[in-house]
Amino acid sequence: MTTVSRYTVVSFNNAQPGRTGASLRRDEFDSDEEAMTHAKQLVERALEQLGAVSSAHELMTQYARRGSAVPIIYGEPRIAFHAYQCARQKANAMFASPS
Repeated sequence: MTTVSRYTVVSFNNAQPGRTGASLRRDEFDSDEEAMTHAKQLVERALEQLGAVSSAHELMTQYARRGSAVPIIYGEPRIAFHAYQCARQKANAMFASPS
């Protein structure tokens, strides 16, 4: 008997909008923690690939236009994950002034 993963992370590529198939990446996980960790890592890597920018706002603008990974998590029970919110938090942290 084959078991089905509980969570699927589907990642869209903003740099290639409208290209079906080429813009999707799928990964499957048995736990919500694994799926969430993977989705966050995809967002972080996508932000790092955007190159040098001068502010969190500029980074988010670039992510929205050409981010290579905008993941969505499908599965039950549903996980509250929002790629742009995750990216905003990471971008703000990257440009936060040291206290």
